[in-house]
Amino acid sequence: MNLLSDLEQDALLEMLNIGMGRAAAALSQMVQDEVFLSVPQVVLLDRRQTLELIRQHAADRVCAIRQAFGGPFQGSALLIYPEEASLELVRALLREEVPLQTLTELEQESLVEVGNVILNACIGTIANLLQTEFQCALPIYLHGSCEQLLGPEPAPSRPDGGNHLLLFVDFVTGGNRIRGNVVLILDMSAIAQLKDELHHTLQRLPD
Repeated sequence: MNLLSDLEQDALLEMLNIGMGRAAAALSQMVQDEVFLSVPQVVLLDRRQTLELIRQHAADRVCAIRQAFGGPFQGSALLIYPEEASLELVRALLREEVPLQTLTELEQESLVEVGNVILNACIGTIANLLQTEFQCALPIYLHGSCEQLLGPEPAPSRPDGGNHLLLFVDFVTGGNRIRGNVVLILDMSAIAQLKDELHHTLQRLPD
């Protein structure tokens, strides 16, 4: 993946590391369990490869919270759980059993609130480190196949072919009951603005 220089990629990964560390601390308090993070990844993928990555790390049927953000560049943040892991999360939050068949409105609201806290911790940290601001839309709850997370197929005429830059990290609780992923998705049109923001940030660092 050569859209970013090694220095830019390292800086972006470090920002994601810090943001996810704060998000994991918030989740740990909510579920009263330790949260472990994988090493973050930055990858350039097309739609098919993105679906494969999500299926590999989560499942084909997932629950997710999606939050769009805008500012110097635009993108989407996703908090993704396999279906059964989302039920375990609700059980941990509400301290009660949840039937496997369905999630009630209250339980969906609980997942949205968790998503709001985690995604805002991650996006907010990156914004602070870049010394910029993002405007975040209201988070929305999604439930279904991986294809539904990504929306409609890109138009064949798109010059970028539907490629995305993904920032990706896995998490799991100490009891190994709750696992999921946080994914930041940037369209190719956002890469130039991202590089500008990283360049300004790196220039501010002491020699």
